[in-house]
Amino acid sequence: MVIDISHQKGGTGKSTIAYNLAEAYRRQNKKVTLYDLDLQHTCIGINGLREDPHDDILTIDNESDLINIINNAAEDEIIIIDSGGFDSSLTRLAIMGADINLTPVADKVTELLAVIQKYSVILEEIERDTGEHIESYILLNKIHIFAEKFEHIEEMIKENPRFKILRDKNKKPLMIRDRPVYNKSFIDGRSVHEASDLKGSEYAADEINALSKRLLEIYSERKK
Repeated sequence: MVIDISHQKGGTGKSTIAYNLAEAYRRQNKKVTLYDLDLQHTCIGINGLREDPHDDILTIDNESDLINIINNAAEDEIIIIDSGGFDSSLTRLAIMGADINLTPVADKVTELLAVIQKYSVILEEIERDTGEHIESYILLNKIHIFAEKFEHIEEMIKENPRFKILRDKNKKPLMIRDRPVYNKSFIDGRSVHEASDLKGSEYAADEINALSKRLLEIYSERKK
């Protein structure tokens, strides 16, 4: 399964999700590799803060390597690609080659507009170039812990054929809440799963675990 976490702008939480999602799969005894395409190499930088850095967080800087990685992935391997907040041939290849594209979006009209008006154009161009339908799941991210109503997001997204809100099996939107533990755990390179001493880590880990399992379910359903 190849998961590409992408958005044409920075600061949307792609690296935070990628880093923690990789740990969730490790704890499920999955073979996982995280490829950091971001120019800032955030995931690699965070990993370098650890006393025992993971050896499954790598970078790619050319298209041929990315194509080989996607085409030759093992049947039981999970590849997570942290695409940078920019548009390039490399990030477009990641979108093109992914089994699941994931776009984190905060509960803000400005962010929604950026996705609908700009990022959708990138997906449309890839679709035109490949002849394949290209879509991305919208993951509600950095959501206030008390927020429960998202009708405005539903309205803005539903008319665009390239986006779907990521939902659980009960059709409720999956989301990552805005919790300080995500940033605090990064001080020493930990995921939220490893930060039991920090407030909110249990809730954050549950959110990431729910995300990891739902992505596996979607992948399995598509393979049937």
